[in-house]
Amino acid sequence: MDLNHLDITVDHITITARPGQNVLEACLSAQRDIPYFCWHPALGSVGSCRQCAVKVFNGPDDQTGQIVMACMTPVTPGMRLSIADPDATQFRDRVIEFVLTNHPHDCPVCEVGGECHLQDMTAMVKHSQRRYRFTKRTHLNQDLGPFIRHEMNRCIGCYRCTRFYRDYAGGHDFGVFGANRNIYFGRAEPGVLESEFAGNLVEVCPTGVFVDKPFSARFRRKWDMRATPSVCPHCAVGCNITVQEREGEFRRVTNRYNETLNGYFLCDRGRFGTGFLETAARLRDARRRGADDVTSAIDLPVARADLASLLKQGGVIGIGSPRASIEANFALRAVVGVSHFYAGINDHDAEILDRAVGLMRDHAMPIATLADAEHADAALILGDDPSGIAPRLALSLRQITQHANTATLDARQIPDWNDTPARIAAEGHRNPVIITTPMPTRLDDCAAMALRLSPRSVVALGFAVAHHLDDAAPSSASDPDIAAQIATILGRAKSPVIVVGGEACGSDLLLAAANIVIALRRAGSAARLSILLPEVNSLGLGLLAAKPLSAALAAIAEGAANRVIVLENDLFRRAEPEVLERKFSSVAALCVLDHIETPTTATADLAIGVGSFADSDVTYVNLEGRAQRGFKAIFSPDAPPQSWQLLRDAGIDAGRLAPGTWHNHTAMIGAITTAIPSLAGCAIVWPEAPYGDMQRPATLPHRYSGRTAVNAGVNVREPKPFAHPDSPLGTTMEGPILRPDSALVPYFWSPGWNSAQAINKFQTTIGGGLMSDSGGIILFTGSASRTSYFVVPPAQPQRDGLMFLPVTEAFGSEELSALAPAIAARMTSPMVRINPSDAALFNLTAGCHADCTIGTTTVDRVVVIDPTLPCGILGVATGFPGEPALLLPGIGTILAAAREMS
Repeated sequence: MDLNHLDITVDHITITARPGQNVLEACLSAQRDIPYFCWHPALGSVGSCRQCAVKVFNGPDDQTGQIVMACMTPVTPGMRLSIADPDATQFRDRVIEFVLTNHPHDCPVCEVGGECHLQDMTAMVKHSQRRYRFTKRTHLNQDLGPFIRHEMNRCIGCYRCTRFYRDYAGGHDFGVFGANRNIYFGRAEPGVLESEFAGNLVEVCPTGVFVDKPFSARFRRKWDMRATPSVCPHCAVGCNITVQEREGEFRRVTNRYNETLNGYFLCDRGRFGTGFLETAARLRDARRRGADDVTSAIDLPVARADLASLLKQGGVIGIGSPRASIEANFALRAVVGVSHFYAGINDHDAEILDRAVGLMRDHAMPIATLADAEHADAALILGDDPSGIAPRLALSLRQITQHANTATLDARQIPDWNDTPARIAAEGHRNPVIITTPMPTRLDDCAAMALRLSPRSVVALGFAVAHHLDDAAPSSASDPDIAAQIATILGRAKSPVIVVGGEACGSDLLLAAANIVIALRRAGSAARLSILLPEVNSLGLGLLAAKPLSAALAAIAEGAANRVIVLENDLFRRAEPEVLERKFSSVAALCVLDHIETPTTATADLAIGVGSFADSDVTYVNLEGRAQRGFKAIFSPDAPPQSWQLLRDAGIDAGRLAPGTWHNHTAMIGAITTAIPSLAGCAIVWPEAPYGDMQRPATLPHRYSGRTAVNAGVNVREPKPFAHPDSPLGTTMEGPILRPDSALVPYFWSPGWNSAQAINKFQTTIGGGLMSDSGGIILFTGSASRTSYFVVPPAQPQRDGLMFLPVTEAFGSEELSALAPAIAARMTSPMVRINPSDAALFNLTAGCHADCTIGTTTVDRVVVIDPTLPCGILGVATGFPGEPALLLPGIGTILAAAREMS
């Protein structure tokens, strides 16, 4: 007897379902169309819209049947049901008619027209007339901030928005007001939505109540935009996204489903941060500094010749970047030589990165995916707040606490998709999240325990927890009661996840977290580790095993390097300005390749604009050790060169590379995997274009319009389509349309399903699911081969003075997204958190301005009084645009500034 699937009959056709599914999910997965509104695979079922009515028959002799809601009805063996039954069909038609009574006739001017779930469902029901001839209910819209425009008159009352915002994302400033037929979804008063996941309302809403505001300013219909699969460049999670463009201009980013990574949702930094592509911050040309210290624009061939001339000289070093792709970093490494390539990160970050690489690659620690984190039954967060560093991971961790543990649901026979009963059952039986950090986190509100400790105490507690789990683990002096309590909670869990970040507490904390995982696994638990890393390709850069930025500066100071090539890196975010200016003034030439203007490009003798992630074929390695490819998404006649191609061409011209080296992307990946065995998996991340041009999946929708007339005012001849032989995707409308369950799908579409809800027809089915291969490959096995414990490192000496720790903000701390206008409008004034006792000592009050000095750098911050902070510990927001680097953690001073209160 096969317990993994069962057969049900739908309109005399047998389909296979998975035990525990509801009828709606089973039918959609079997490609049967049932209209619905309130159901969402990530949010579960509440049965509020009544649109998914089907008729279920009680046994083979029942000819009457009973109308039920498909989303609220579990499948059972031998179930017989009908979607096409006349009674069920009429029921659904009446529901859609009722839903549309107050809906405006604004489809032609609605930004969601053509990708609207309400349109799709209305067409599916075949509803074409409305009998309602009376005054429609209307509402006033609210200003919800820079990300979303509110159009409340389009609401159909499905409750999806509030269920996502409040129940799933944990927001508190958005809800439903009113009763009966007069309900309103919004805030108690107009204002910016506080959640860093508010942008998901755009895709969660089945109509156009919540509209992507930045996209509205450069709007195009879905069928008039090219769509290309890519990877979000704004943190180390590497969420899968779709980049859409029209006529060489970026338009918007939408979520691209990946079952084991970001699922259905993005953070707002990922969704709106890519707006930097169309701002004045882009470096779009090349320029050279003359003898008179004045820069002038030069053509790309001249810039390439200048770069080749520089490479012909001696004493050339290259400085890579954690936001540059594997290809670009490897190309620079190859043209300057392995021993002359430097990582471009400070010593603190380099130490953390080296330890992370060692744990993942050399010690094969089991690493948690975001799906693992979301389905864990306990979590311990050590050191850093994931909400600022990796927001999408924080959203997954929040889900641990949202539902009851599996044993409780099983005992009460409640399926996990039955949302309301599952949440009621969760009261008093929630899975625990424990947070031990120096700074408050955005997850404190859902934590079973939230401790504020100094960095030294956090490290000591981590080792002590491992020792309480297993006496064989080395211990460190810490509060034994707290350590025992945490160990007890983790010891009860079957699949806990340990999340650790070393930005505030240092790399030793990673060893403590690893010891906890080892102890739990030795006790039979399926514990996993998640290491917070700061940038999109931090781990990829770490696998190149390059020395940190300080080593490059030392080489310059010693005279071993007098020509420097900097790749996609603003070094003024990595080191103190005075140090960099002194070193750069002593070199013969400074060349910078980047796609944004930075203080480093302003200092350069030769600055060359190169392609961003959206203009290039890129490979990144995320914090899971997952290698992922993103494809060139924006095509224009004046497109900037890809970094690795420019370096290749200049290297060949300079005689540093043989002619024909890396003649295409496949050859580049082959060279990378040969030189660096740890990256061997990059060769099979995705196919490299084995098909002819007409057989490649299309990136232009089949209804793409205006391609022959859009440039008629310039040239009546139709231009030749852009060629891109390195990609497995075509650049035209021609080619097969991929199913949404393909890792290469450029946009969601299924016959009759034009909205993003098309993905819901390809959900997990038998044997792991159609969506299980969602692109990317985990480079390290994570077989947990290490069973011995790491020794406790010697404690760092206590330093006198105020200890400043970094605070990473979701909006403002990440370099690229902070340049996007929508993100800039969402940013708040940079703050410094301080204990009340310390604030009183330095005459500081809440809201006043203070000058924080760390090393030789002073920044202005708004004071936030936080009684939970340990004395002597201050948290300072970092990474804001235009600010010099703060070398944190570090000892510093704080003084009240004579400025107005915020």
